[in-house]
Amino acid sequence: MSANLPVFVLGWITVAGEAPTLMGEGGRVLFVRHPQRGWEIPGGHLEEGETPENALARELFEETGLKGRLQRWNTEYYPKGWVGHVIVDSTEQEFWQADDDKVSQVRWWSTTPPVIQWTKEEFEDLSDWFSKPI
Repeated sequence: MSANLPVFVLGWITVAGEAPTLMGEGGRVLFVRHPQRGWEIPGGHLEEGETPENALARELFEETGLKGRLQRWNTEYYPKGWVGHVIVDSTEQEFWQADDDKVSQVRWWSTTPPVIQWTKEEFEDLSDWFSKPI
């Protein structure tokens, strides 16, 4: 894998038509619940020969059943990973079960959910970064 490519990708998922405002100030972000790691944003490792864009689209669909449109990347927050802002079409569901053995539940959160492996500060930092105009 090229040194310029990330090892993993994560998705900052928001809904089309909703302003990407800060969490806690009206913004909603999609989180998935991993059985051991707790609530986190969707994502995973790149497979052999896969682009970051394709990896993010694959992981999003596998973990949530949703498809979306990549808006931009934050390539600097994690040393080995990129976080992509993805917009999905409106969904009526607030939470649902995923067809993925690594995800027990999918849910929209307007504040940082209870975290185990990740930190509240990570999600607050990402919320701040993605709420700023391009």
